[in-house]
Amino acid sequence: MCGRTGLSLNKEQVRCACSYKQKDGNTYVKPDWLHEHNDGKEYIPSYNIAPSDITPVLIAGNKYEGLSKTSRVIKPMMWGIIPPWHKGDYKNHNLSTNNCRIENIKSSKLYNPILINGGRCVIVVEGFYEWQTTVKTKIKQPYYIYAPQGDNTQVDNPETWNSEFNENDGWKGIKLLYMAGLYHVWQHDGSIVYCYSIITMESNDTFNWLHHRMPAILDSQEQIDAWLDIDNVNSEMALSYLRSVKVLSWHQVSTEVNNSRNKSSNCNKRITNKSKQKTMTSFFTKAEKRKYGEDNMTIKDCKKIKP
Repeated sequence: MCGRTGLSLNKEQVRCACSYKQKDGNTYVKPDWLHEHNDGKEYIPSYNIAPSDITPVLIAGNKYEGLSKTSRVIKPMMWGIIPPWHKGDYKNHNLSTNNCRIENIKSSKLYNPILINGGRCVIVVEGFYEWQTTVKTKIKQPYYIYAPQGDNTQVDNPETWNSEFNENDGWKGIKLLYMAGLYHVWQHDGSIVYCYSIITMESNDTFNWLHHRMPAILDSQEQIDAWLDIDNVNSEMALSYLRSVKVLSWHQVSTEVNNSRNKSSNCNKRITNKSKQKTMTSFFTKAEKRKYGEDNMTIKDCKKIKP
């Protein structure tokens, strides 16, 4: 499952971070960013991206000959596919489409036609959030999951990032995660919205201690090339490239990320056991206040509350 992500890079930094070597090329190129109106919604860098937000997505550039000189392009898209048959306000289609299960794609009347028609894409993120479901607690503990970084790079501290790019060496900054997805261009009454779903699969031994589902992460350029090559790699073969990734890093974060309106850098900050205890104590204190009435709560009462 994947219900929240993070990406704090600006547009130009995203282009640099997604740089790659084209076939028969010796230098790194930045994929072109092709603007899309998307009902007036824009990509806004955020540490707490939720479904219906706009994020950068990689797709094959051959669909945009004349508009792009790169074999990959970046399109801003809305998270959550709007069904092709939906008419009217796209916010009211009443389907949960932020994720699509790999096991069900070929039997789905929504996703299978999109797959067959070449709607394959790659969602780029700095990391994603997951709440531990394998341990029963009153409050599910959120974790931030991301690609292993260099020795001096801390994913939750941008001051440690070396955000440099050159054609010979490529991007030197934070390492991103590349998630396989499907996208659709929804049109109705003159409105055009590019939208996507993230493909998920059963978790492996790396991740199943946290959650039974995980996003399909592409961890090599070969996988990214194959997934985006809609001309030479058919849908069946493309799906065979999707495997549960085994090399990931993670840390616990505050429950502040639970509220999608919280977009600050506090969302992906690593928490210690001491700060976690403080958060838990605060929760139980508020719970007791609701139970007994805040006005009737005394200092002595508060001291009795244990996390």
